[in-house]
Amino acid sequence: MSLLVLLTNTGFESVAGSALFTNTQVPVFLSGAVLMSMVCALCVAKQATLRLSYIINAFIALALLSFHPPYIELLLALATVTHVWLVSKQNNWTMLSISFAAALCFLILYAANGLVALPIHWLVVATLILASSGYFIDEEPADDIEPNAVVNEHALTLSPLASFPNRTQLQAYFYHWREEAPHMGALVIIRLEGFAEVNQHIGRDFGDLLLAQSANRIKELLMLDEVVSLGSSEKLAHLGGLNFAFICSLDNQNHLHEQLIDRILGATLKPFNVANCTIEVKARASFVKCDTDEVSFDSLISHAYLALDSQPNKQIVAYQQHMMVERLEQQARLKELASIDFSSELELYFQPIIRSADENIEFLELLLRWQHPKQGILSANRFIDDIRIAGLAYPLAEFVIERAAELIMALRMEGIKMPLSINVFGSEMLNEEFISFIDQVFNEHKLLPGDLIIECPLEVFLNLDAQGKAMVARLSSQGVKMCVDGLGDSPVWLAKLPNLAVEYVKVAPSLTADFSQQGHIRSLVSGMVEMHNQQNSKVICEGVETQEQLNFANSLNVFAAQGYYFSHPLSSVGMITWLKQWQIEHS
Repeated sequence: MSLLVLLTNTGFESVAGSALFTNTQVPVFLSGAVLMSMVCALCVAKQATLRLSYIINAFIALALLSFHPPYIELLLALATVTHVWLVSKQNNWTMLSISFAAALCFLILYAANGLVALPIHWLVVATLILASSGYFIDEEPADDIEPNAVVNEHALTLSPLASFPNRTQLQAYFYHWREEAPHMGALVIIRLEGFAEVNQHIGRDFGDLLLAQSANRIKELLMLDEVVSLGSSEKLAHLGGLNFAFICSLDNQNHLHEQLIDRILGATLKPFNVANCTIEVKARASFVKCDTDEVSFDSLISHAYLALDSQPNKQIVAYQQHMMVERLEQQARLKELASIDFSSELELYFQPIIRSADENIEFLELLLRWQHPKQGILSANRFIDDIRIAGLAYPLAEFVIERAAELIMALRMEGIKMPLSINVFGSEMLNEEFISFIDQVFNEHKLLPGDLIIECPLEVFLNLDAQGKAMVARLSSQGVKMCVDGLGDSPVWLAKLPNLAVEYVKVAPSLTADFSQQGHIRSLVSGMVEMHNQQNSKVICEGVETQEQLNFANSLNVFAAQGYYFSHPLSSVGMITWLKQWQIEHS
């Protein structure tokens, strides 16, 4: 107030009436100045909240200069105070000082407007000062990855992981530890995940810093005498990429390595806030016992990696001997698949789907079998993943559909009208080439609508985008009926299915395998069946092997059932004979 009195006594009122303060071109000049200064501030500001604050202040200031709506100066005051509050959280004293100066300037100019009739557009000067605070934003610390983190020039020029022992050092200390005395121990590999988003949004350099900080969290948990030292105070080795390892002695505690893994996985769950992105770092672990002197270090590392890769959905994996056997078998199968002849080595079996109402056949499901030269007849679940890895999913789908069309024609020539269903992975049918192939098969083999049914895993239907739904609709318009296979993992997912043209829905065998011991199974499955009955989808109960399971399925009002109770899978070579015999027995 004393400042205002002083200004008044020195003739401030006469100055306010001068040409400078009353010139009508001043608002135009101030508008341009606000626009230019805010654009510059926005180019410098990195945080979204500060950018939004600058935009709001500029918008209100321009509104005040243009048409001065009621109470606009109060709104500008609120925006200025909010900006000061946001800047106070940045730990940048230069920005904070300038922002406070802008707020003080606003108060003085607003008071001058009330006391000496200073034109209201001069309040925008405070906004110009506020915008200038953005030019000092680069004075913030370069490291905002984690509180209390310190990044020096040496860390920026060298890899943040350079201080960790590498694989060669880990190997040397492993052999040294084992030569000292016989030990019971475990080699543990920790694989960190979730860094793809970091590298994408803020760059590889910051990703490495975040990786190093995650590794430091792990290292702090390993400061025990039982963890083998790798020189000085180091306990954790960096194997490369996102993989770390340590060796744990089990001489005193047989399960110490498992306890350490649990602590490490819990510590890595704490999220990081990096450049306005909340990053969740996850971890997986595998371990292999190293209690014999005969096993080499390279074998232990290989076994630990194999455990991680063989079960990607498990967080903690212990290496088992059968994993190596399965890997060798898979490698052999992949080698054989590279030169496989579908027509001579693959065969289609069939299994009937029996309607509950009249016990007649609704359709036959074709099941793929591999006549393996060494392992005999293999069901599809034994080699289906290998088909994907070998890149044979689409060619195999074409082979199966072509063979199914030939079987449909053969049945029709015998006077038997029987739809056939085939199983596909799902992804191969969501492209234009597949749609064209189906259309070609229908035309060449004179198939009728409903002759061919495509069974697809539930996961495919749950993850369909707009284009995928359009592909499914086109298949339906061509006369192909769709069947959801494996329903039963979660009833919440059912809400995603009504928009699809699904003719059949198969309930997973796991829901009826042990229903007699689980009272909640009946209500769960019953709710699924009722929901799909209301959607005009025909529910099929899979895995029916006994009369009790069939009675349970019928009590749920399912449309049909399938399983060993009716028939084991049979070779399609005898399909016509089997169908004629079935018709005779059930006529």
